[in-house]
Amino acid sequence: MASAKQDIQQQSRSLLIDATITAIAEFGLSQLTLAKISSIAGLTAGTVNFHFDSKEALLLETLNFVSEEFDQTLASALKKSGADAAKRLEGIINASFDPEITEHRKVAVWHAFDSESHTRKDYQSICGNRDRKNFNLLLNLCEQIITEGNKGEEINARAIANAVTGLTDELWKEILFEGEGYDREDAKQMCMSFLASVFPWGFDMPIEAVENTAVSVGAISIIKANDKNLNAAAKLFDLYRQFYEERTDLKLAKNFLQKRIQEKSSAIYLAVDSDKRAIGFMQLYPLFCSVAATPIWILYDLYVEPSVRRQGVGKLLMNQARKLAKSNGASRIDLETAVDNTNAQALYEALGYEKEVEFFKYSLLLDDH
Repeated sequence: MASAKQDIQQQSRSLLIDATITAIAEFGLSQLTLAKISSIAGLTAGTVNFHFDSKEALLLETLNFVSEEFDQTLASALKKSGADAAKRLEGIINASFDPEITEHRKVAVWHAFDSESHTRKDYQSICGNRDRKNFNLLLNLCEQIITEGNKGEEINARAIANAVTGLTDELWKEILFEGEGYDREDAKQMCMSFLASVFPWGFDMPIEAVENTAVSVGAISIIKANDKNLNAAAKLFDLYRQFYEERTDLKLAKNFLQKRIQEKSSAIYLAVDSDKRAIGFMQLYPLFCSVAATPIWILYDLYVEPSVRRQGVGKLLMNQARKLAKSNGASRIDLETAVDNTNAQALYEALGYEKEVEFFKYSLLLDDH
């Protein structure tokens, strides 16, 4: 009888934790109540109070549950991977996108607790310990792979570990915004293509990851700029120029884009949300490569509104750039980014872009400009 009673009590605790996960995903931490949790669990308020002294106790138990579940999944993946550093790193990537631990509700729970951890030491302890432990594991494996490739003086292991962490975090955000329809296999392949680009002696490039990178995010659409949406394009272009410390000049921005559209001298695209509001801007210029004797495109301008960054909008625009270039018979797309922008570099390389290391770039500023 005692064993049966204990089983029932454990089932009730499990129901409450699962209901808490659902409630956090639906309402967030700020609007969470025990009444909402008990309603989702189908249990009485008295049952909740029997198992947990307070809402905070239940929240901490829930955070510990998802944390331990992640640790167990990671430990299992590492055990299956053996001692080889590259295999273990691939195991971490696979575990990071395991369908069970990246269920939309649980990703929402991680983001909710992470956002509160800067003011809550108890949350910070759990979230911070997990982050530090996982980063140190990544760093150690990157160092081993670099040593195996005799690249100790050429590659910074910490920078690579940071880039993998940033890319994984970005892809988890896409799961959060896209829900259960998100393709986790695509996410794994993006991470593996990045690792293959920086550790070519340790990983093979998954060709399908380069070919199938198109991702839709919610109701966001990519449209071509024209005279009808010129004003919206000009506003984003003006913000883009201000980002690079130019003075705001909406008239100049509009005239410049209007001329590009009329002359068809560039390709301009907008990302628009479900309300048809322009939230992202991209401009490419067609050129030719004399050595290859083929057309190429220069991805010169890319801007996403700050309020919607890190939601996959930039990647959607870049995927459109790739479609455009392929449809025009181009052999490649060229772009530039800051040398310390490792998060952007991780995204570019995950999408198949390769870093140029054989040439220097020179510019000549003319007096009248």
